[in-house]
Amino acid sequence: MARRILITGASGLLGAHLAAALSRECEVTGVDRHPWWGDEPIRLIQEDLTTAPAAAARLIREAAPDVVIHCAAMTNVDACEQEPARAEAVNAGLTRAIAHTLPASCLLVYISTDGVLSGEAACSTEEAVPAPRTAYGRSKLEGERAVLSASDRHLVVRTNFYGWSSGRKRTAGEWLYGALADGQPITLFHDIYFTPIYVMDVVDALQALIARRGRGLVHVGGRDRVSKEQFGRLMAELGGFSAAQARSGSVEQAPLAASRPKDTSLSSARYEQAAGRAAPSCRDGLLRFLADQTRPLSRRVLAGDPQPRAGAPTVQA
Repeated sequence: MARRILITGASGLLGAHLAAALSRECEVTGVDRHPWWGDEPIRLIQEDLTTAPAAAARLIREAAPDVVIHCAAMTNVDACEQEPARAEAVNAGLTRAIAHTLPASCLLVYISTDGVLSGEAACSTEEAVPAPRTAYGRSKLEGERAVLSASDRHLVVRTNFYGWSSGRKRTAGEWLYGALADGQPITLFHDIYFTPIYVMDVVDALQALIARRGRGLVHVGGRDRVSKEQFGRLMAELGGFSAAQARSGSVEQAPLAASRPKDTSLSSARYEQAAGRAAPSCRDGLLRFLADQTRPLSRRVLAGDPQPRAGAPTVQA
């Protein structure tokens, strides 16, 4: 594993879990416009790179990382559709600035999305031709291209994850859990398919890929292709909730700003071969998600792992 790692978007859902996990063995520097929310401190520089991408060069010089994991992004699909120029600046422009700043010796890990796919095929491999239908997908694809063209030392990871966040804003997984737990009337789409993966499973996957010198484009999804409805009903079943208030519906009738691709499921065969492990099942991921609900961030990382972890101080920019 690399000695020094810089994580952008370190207070986001994936970035925070990565920072907590990787700081057990590595010197981790996080950067985010929001404060750190974990129960144990890390070294976090509070700065908004999305409005000042030039600051990335300074931070990279100061941190001198062996690996940069670029998680920072504008991820609200409808907001991206309404503000495509902003989506382009954040998801493509910032990525381009980081990619062209890194020294040749540094590995760049770019967190992309299944949203770059057309949504017309099941279990797409890395060879599928990207054809994003949304401004979000197009901006993330431009980010991919910036990384692929900037250096041979890169790892582009397409994924679609869920998990527990800081509470500053609810993730889709948290919203679904809350609606099911409270018995709220909700519509679950029967015609949207994906391969969801729990955020800690993504953390495990990234650690394995980095340790085994994974390179290039890799899909990291769950083992099972499920509809949004199947995912929601399985969460209800495993959580012991009634799904009586959940109705089956089509995304075609939903009042969404961006038209969603129908099938962005991923084949993770390349990841399984590179990492030497199987992709997690949807059931196993949800069981881990439910078990982690009341655990603080550090305990999610340490679950099943008795090794102690040394913390590092939080630093303000």
